[in-house]
Amino acid sequence: MEKPTKEKVQLSLRTESGVPSRSNHGAVAPASVPDGLLWLGQVGRPHGVRGAFFLKTQDNRTEWPGYHSVYVGPQSARSTAVQKAYMSGGKLALQLEGIVSREQAEALYNAYVFVSREQVDLSDSEYLVVDIVGSQVEIEGRSGVFGEVISVHNFGAQETLEIKLNDAARGTIFYPFTEQFVVEFNPAQRTIRLKDEPVFLDEGK
Repeated sequence: MEKPTKEKVQLSLRTESGVPSRSNHGAVAPASVPDGLLWLGQVGRPHGVRGAFFLKTQDNRTEWPGYHSVYVGPQSARSTAVQKAYMSGGKLALQLEGIVSREQAEALYNAYVFVSREQVDLSDSEYLVVDIVGSQVEIEGRSGVFGEVISVHNFGAQETLEIKLNDAARGTIFYPFTEQFVVEFNPAQRTIRLKDEPVFLDEGK
């Protein structure tokens, strides 16, 4: 995030992840995610008679990022080509290779849908939720570790970090994940440095 080139007003988090979020529109996160994969959502109800189905996601997405293949099912699932992704009735539907009937789509209902991490193309100011959660929080101008990011939420206006404080008596706080307040995020070191904004950091103190 040191030299963002896009989305300078507000940072962005991709929900391809392995962690649950409260901005849930029907999809329930799996207990674990296979190595090298990211969780997209779940197979929803069938659409039509040729094997297409609606994709249930946490962000209720209406655009397909262009992934050419996905993994459907348990951790042993094989890669399956995406033949078509389209909108119908305001919802995103997928047609996958080898799923050619409504009955086949129905049999996959609620199966998890994953994408390989290498297919996810991020901009300089875009990050994955799974990389944010677990990061140690530092505050600009203060010494030591302030807390740990335990979840990311989207309550409508922006992504918001839920931070478990080192001061156990205070519990957790919420802090906006925007360019205005985030100084630096280092995915490799799993640290995030935030501006010293008492209105967020000292709430409930």
